[in-house]
Amino acid sequence: MNPQLAQIESLLVPNSHQSSPSIEFIPQLYYALHQLKKDPNSSTNSLDAATLSIRHRLKQCKAHLAENDECRELLSQTPAEWDKTLTQRQNHLDSKREVFRALEQQVQQL
Repeated sequence: MNPQLAQIESLLVPNSHQSSPSIEFIPQLYYALHQLKKDPNSSTNSLDAATLSIRHRLKQCKAHLAENDECRELLSQTPAEWDKTLTQRQNHLDSKREVFRALEQQVQQL
């Protein structure tokens, strides 16, 4: 996996190996909106406060994406195009493996 995509994934997807529990974006947003709907005048129920960690992680992801063209290119494609791209890359790697095997055999014959 691309190292930049791995960094982005680690920011967005909760990791069970972390010492502090990570919170999924969507449930956190729904809970914040529920609290605001339930008691809109409460100072503790601020949407900004409730979504601060989400915004922070999204800013980090945006910074990673700004640094890597491959990430932007991959994320701009549809999942169907991802399959096509992955198949093409796998075929390319397979052809390289065959070339290396042929070279290895030639070296052994020398």
